Amino acid sequence: MMFNLDEKMMTEARSNTSLLGEGPAAVGLMALDDGFVYFDSKLLSLPPKERGVLHLLVREWPKTVSKDQFAQTIWLGQTMSDESLARCVAQIRQIIPSRARTSIQSVYRHGYRLLHLPLLANPEPPLNHPRLLRDAMASPQSVEALTYARQLMQQRTPIALQRAELLLRDLIAKAPYYLAARLAFAECIACTFSSGLAVQRKHLIEGLAQLKELQSTTSDMPGLYAETAHLLDCAWRFDEAATLHAQALQHCQEDVATHYYRGWHLLATAHPREAVLALRAASSLNPFSVNVTILLARALAFAGEPQAGLEQMQQAHEAAPENQQLHAYFLAYQAYLCPSPYLVRQVKTILLGAASWTFAASSIAYVLARCGRSMEAMHLVHTKSSENASLRANYIGPLLVLGEHEEAMRRALAAANEGCGQLPLILLAPENAALRKHPKYENLQRMIPHGALV
Repeated sequence: MMFNLDEKMMTEARSNTSLLGEGPAAVGLMALDDGFVYFDSKLLSLPPKERGVLHLLVREWPKTVSKDQFAQTIWLGQTMSDESLARCVAQIRQIIPSRARTSIQSVYRHGYRLLHLPLLANPEPPLNHPRLLRDAMASPQSVEALTYARQLMQQRTPIALQRAELLLRDLIAKAPYYLAARLAFAECIACTFSSGLAVQRKHLIEGLAQLKELQSTTSDMPGLYAETAHLLDCAWRFDEAATLHAQALQHCQEDVATHYYRGWHLLATAHPREAVLALRAASSLNPFSVNVTILLARALAFAGEPQAGLEQMQQAHEAAPENQQLHAYFLAYQAYLCPSPYLVRQVKTILLGAASWTFAASSIAYVLARCGRSMEAMHLVHTKSSENASLRANYIGPLLVLGEHEEAMRRALAAANEGCGQLPLILLAPENAALRKHPKYENLQRMIPHGALV
């Protein structure tokens, strides 16, 4: 429910927040004595703990709020873990409107503080840095379009990724100086590529070109190093990517994607234990991310800790039982460790379609194969496989369980020839260990650059 402040309350709010100067109040973000937080005179709908955390951050701006202060003021002396506080902060970050130009920064081993970007007073950008300043003054419509495109990318479905790419192409055409849109376009290409969808080489080159142009404009844009590194990983240029991952970590330690992409890189280059650490860092920054949760569980299996990965998935599934991505992968994870008839009944409740997670069908096929439903699994493998070699590679796991080692190898070789971005992760997965004993596996190793499949 949305409540508006009346004129009297607005006047009092401005008076009470006048000491903030050009801080949160300058863009309409106000913490009132009633304990609620308002943006543009409208109440922000937040759960009690999150509301209290944001209220304290706004009232204390620009100071850093210590963890002890959060515990005493919001938790009222009750036990407060670092994880519970991080969850609150992650939820707030998702709810604060982008046009508020406000973010929450983690202060290592101390607490959190509110960061505010003041509105620019001059409507015309100086000539020395026109692109940077025009980016900062993007229209609300552009910001909303970018936010929506990013939300679509997180779904990791073919239809959502296609829609995100079209939105971003249109946004770049209409707002060529909006640098964040160019960065998001490269991110969209990388998401599509690493999800095993059909991506032409020219699109990968286009994404890298966009990032190169950004580097010539600004070298300190948040996320620039991380996105470039991930796109290079998708192109199997692992040595170049490693250097950029290190730079990204130095420049943006509070960015979830920086740690997530580094974890992906470490998995693809056969460093699973280091990948677990990187993905745990990403999870601590955003414990609600489905993609981070799944990749962390996967990394734990790679590192020989499948039970820890199972616990990770179980907790995530219990927190969001309606999420198809979590449900499908959780069932596949259980089938890997302990197949049972219960899992078969569960996978049959998952509906497949254009809006399904990219790996949903292959996860279901894997569960069916592991649980002895060979004919059903093979039927799904054949009906859901397409002409796209990258998508066909998603079914290597079920094929190996079904004893179709030659077909699994044919698909792996075809995907390697096409440059399937996520192929190294498929081949290094513990459930696909049988493929590494195939006589032609050495051919695969020669097709993928040094640093992977070792």
